[in-house]
Amino acid sequence: MSIDTLPEMMNALIVPAPGAPLELRRIPTPSPGPGEVLVRVAASPINPSDLLMMRGDYGQKRPFPFVPGLEGSGRVVASGGGFLGRSIKGKLVACAPERDGLWQEYAVVSAKRCVPLPSTISAGPGAMSFVNPLTAIAFVEEAARAGRRSAVSTAAGGALGRMIRARGKEKGVTIINVVRRSEQAATLREEGVQHVLATDMDNFDAALGERCAQLDCRLAFDAVGGEMTSRLAEALRPDGEILIYGGLSDEKPAIDPATIIFKGLSVRGFWLTQWSAEKSFLRQVMLTREIHAALQGGFAETRVAQVVPLIEGASAPRLYAENMSLGKVLISTDTEELGLADVPTGPTKTSKDLLFSAAAAA
Repeated sequence: MSIDTLPEMMNALIVPAPGAPLELRRIPTPSPGPGEVLVRVAASPINPSDLLMMRGDYGQKRPFPFVPGLEGSGRVVASGGGFLGRSIKGKLVACAPERDGLWQEYAVVSAKRCVPLPSTISAGPGAMSFVNPLTAIAFVEEAARAGRRSAVSTAAGGALGRMIRARGKEKGVTIINVVRRSEQAATLREEGVQHVLATDMDNFDAALGERCAQLDCRLAFDAVGGEMTSRLAEALRPDGEILIYGGLSDEKPAIDPATIIFKGLSVRGFWLTQWSAEKSFLRQVMLTREIHAALQGGFAETRVAQVVPLIEGASAPRLYAENMSLGKVLISTDTEELGLADVPTGPTKTSKDLLFSAAAAA
């Protein structure tokens, strides 16, 4: 396919203003510049970072209106010039754009931010090659760097929580998994997960403190913020550390200064974009290979709850936000085989419908 044969207009999901609902619009098909390629998008997942960006609360600010979608997969159909762009033309790639995102039919992406997928990885798993796998690798590396053999993981019922748990098991780091509801905890225990606590337990704080004492836990990965950060601080052993990487509670973290002072705790933020940017080119290549291997039966396998067509995707972020523990929601253009068996595909379902589908598949 050449630039001359591309459609002049395409479908795109646009967020017009901070916190506003998505809108399906017809917009001009973009053209790649030097060092860039044009990707015919196959699929893109919804991540918590996408939800933050749509609200205007993410570290990478994009002027509104814009197309969300921080990662995904697709086929390179045109190059704006340069050896790298020409070398990947026609290939199925995983990509992470710097400008407009991937919730559209075609997207311009820097050729340096496209990674060709091996023939053993299809567009569905390939669309989820960056955000969660890299975060899980980073967290377990942080644990190893600090000499920690255990860590607390909040929001542990979701896709990233599963990856952190699996990566920790590979590297000998025991994860204490914190979820919101006792039903989620029971499900994880049925799957063989050992250390699981639900915040709706009457004795949650005492149980978390006991588990941290048992495992000498001095590290926590906090996706929730607000009151949860304080509860983690009270539970961790002295000289512990909390890495805050999300704010699912929509509340500011609050910790008793006395706890920080007398327990010698430290609290810092973690931003994957910054972490990955600090890695050398060789290290990034090695990480890519590791993730590709992990997508095929390793720690990076992701449960997908539903595939939503792009033209029906305006309500998909809300659906995902309400049901994160059920798995990822993928927005698809239906241009490539996703390689996802037994995953519902069609119009966005209600929370009740998704819950029924997940229960029936269990």
